Amino acid sequence: MSNFRETYRGSVAAWECDQYGHMNIQFYVGRISDAAASVMMEAGFGRDAFVKHKLGAVAVHQDINYLNELHAGDLIRMESGMTLAEGRKMRFHHRLYNAETGALCMKADVLALCFDLEQRKSVPMPNDIQAGFQSLLVRGDEPPTPVALAAVEKGFLSTGRSPVQPWECDRMGHLNVQFYLSRFAEAEKHLLLALGYGPGRRRADKTAIRPLRHRIQFKRENHEGAVLRLRTGIRAVEADRLHLYHELCDAETGTLSATAEATVTLDHLDGSGFVALPADVVDKARQLASELDAPPPPKSAGAPLPPSAPVDGMYETCRGSVDRWEAEETGRMATRFFMARFSEAAGNMLAGGDLTADQMRQQGLGSAALDYAIDYFRPLTVGDAYYTRTGILELREKTWRFCHFLLDSNTHQPLARAEVVAVLFDLNARKSIIMPERVRTAFSKRLITVPVS
Repeated sequence: MSNFRETYRGSVAAWECDQYGHMNIQFYVGRISDAAASVMMEAGFGRDAFVKHKLGAVAVHQDINYLNELHAGDLIRMESGMTLAEGRKMRFHHRLYNAETGALCMKADVLALCFDLEQRKSVPMPNDIQAGFQSLLVRGDEPPTPVALAAVEKGFLSTGRSPVQPWECDRMGHLNVQFYLSRFAEAEKHLLLALGYGPGRRRADKTAIRPLRHRIQFKRENHEGAVLRLRTGIRAVEADRLHLYHELCDAETGTLSATAEATVTLDHLDGSGFVALPADVVDKARQLASELDAPPPPKSAGAPLPPSAPVDGMYETCRGSVDRWEAEETGRMATRFFMARFSEAAGNMLAGGDLTADQMRQQGLGSAALDYAIDYFRPLTVGDAYYTRTGILELREKTWRFCHFLLDSNTHQPLARAEVVAVLFDLNARKSIIMPERVRTAFSKRLITVPVS
């Protein structure tokens, strides 16, 4: 039985590819770092050691063999083990695969040292951590693993695994909302792969996975260094779409971090419309749906419901255009950047509520989304210009509910809509606070009236 552990599952972004049309070497090294975080967590050398004991692992030498190309849109997985764990030294052995074809694309051996983050020097590993690494020992010459299908448990597929990077965290010190959405979007690609509709088949059919709706509920904060794992189930199957349920968890503690209800479809890249799901995909999806053991979908976030188009009183909160590096291999803007636009708009919305960034820093305040529902109306492509308009739907004691519209700058037609429930919180105590009266007064001026249909 193999002692390798799956340590990363994700995809190749178009902006990670160089002029040769394949993933640039710097991003292989990034995946090695991602995988190492999972190995360390498995050995008991995760965030707890970092935060409490001020210990880390620093690479001092690495040997990398590049074996097969990876291209934009390819789905990837890594498995890892240890070939040495003794004294101050540890040697990681990583293998990176094309998750669809099973091709071994890279092998890497990385020698690292246990590092005292306060003394800034190498030190012997604590006995329990050394024993943890030794439980992960492999020879390093084992035959490559063939195509490894995602594990299924109670109708859930394992669809993602990656650590939280410092650059994914915002000024509130936690994982920004756009990086939750990026992980859910990647999970949907891995789910389709498990159903037999991977990147190769999408390329041949000239189709894209297109989101129609995401409803994300944030359960707890995630901070840099945490290893996150995703699992996905299928709630229902229609002729041209799937209704999904995602769970994002902290792999070290098992704590549920966020959930997402999602509706996705396949879409012709030439703009001719949705694609009926292939019969073999439907059969596998229905089987998975019949096995799903999941909580019921959440109820409506509140009333009034958001309008179907911008209404009087909504104000501009963001403006820009789609850059090349924001696009997938299809030329369409990656799903993550819809959320990025709304995240940018939220900062301007707070300023409109008499809460500028300077004021929030001075008062030690932050804000966090609790519930985010996005409806997608049309994809964006490189060069498309957009702007957002925002209005407050409802004010509560601690939370407020608001609505963003992302609009085409040329046609002024809606591209996407978000309904958000958010809260202010104390950055030191890391807990929510009652909305200050001056903020409530300012937000009251931004309340919109939703027409009764």
